[in-house]
Amino acid sequence: MDLFLQQLLNGLIIGSTYAVVALGFALVFTVLRVINFAHPDIFMTGMFAGLLAGVHISDNFLVVVAAGALGAGAVGLALERAVLRPLRGKDILMTLLGTLGVAIMLQNGMAALMSPDPVAYPQALPQIPLLTGTISLSSLQVVNVTISVLILAGVSYYVRMTRYGRATRAIAERPDLASAFGVDVNRVSQISVVLASAMGGVAAVSVGLLYGSAWAFVGLLYGLKAFTCMLVAGNRYFEGVMVVSLALGVVEAMVTGYFSSSLRDAVAFFVLIVILYFRPNGLFGSYTV
Repeated sequence: MDLFLQQLLNGLIIGSTYAVVALGFALVFTVLRVINFAHPDIFMTGMFAGLLAGVHISDNFLVVVAAGALGAGAVGLALERAVLRPLRGKDILMTLLGTLGVAIMLQNGMAALMSPDPVAYPQALPQIPLLTGTISLSSLQVVNVTISVLILAGVSYYVRMTRYGRATRAIAERPDLASAFGVDVNRVSQISVVLASAMGGVAAVSVGLLYGSAWAFVGLLYGLKAFTCMLVAGNRYFEGVMVVSLALGVVEAMVTGYFSSSLRDAVAFFVLIVILYFRPNGLFGSYTV
């Protein structure tokens, strides 16, 4: 029973980060109808922005988190203006290639500037054991989950209760009709990309603090699984994306705990592929391109 509870806890921790990254994919796709393959690497730039702020400005937690959000948000803004907006309405393959090119540039550029190997992260928060013995839990794990939950709650509030959030849903349902009724599609698209990037940056700082390092290729680890979570859930309901992401984290943790870590990804993706086979539009439905 203790092993089950420990792995359940571990799964929820990793799944909460998958959920934040997957929501970034879903938010951009909802408005622009494109998969932003640069999103996981914007997540990575937020991680390094927090690291640089912690090393050169202050290792205060709020400063590091703010730097991660601002750094990732700035990259997201540049991406929207330079790549996504000019290619809107063009062949979807052009946008996919454009964002993929930005992703490769960010990965290799950061590896060249910082290091291709993991870099030690500043200790903005102490690592305090909260539970010990058969079940372990640390303060940084609690912070990681808390930040993810706050981000998820904030996104849910934004899309349902705010002016731009309602505009986001209107564009998702009928972009042509929304534009005809005066919705500023460019502004909503810009806000969506920047918001997705900034919340990814905050989550990335949390991950950097939790594991004590930043890596130029960390986006590969989270991006593929988060993207798959969005596909499995569908992007019609953000809460569905959250549920699937948490479930994936729990499945991975259980496979690791009861079988082998080498089987973790294979089993998780097998389950996800089976779900997509029977529900190609996702468990909760998707907006079509």
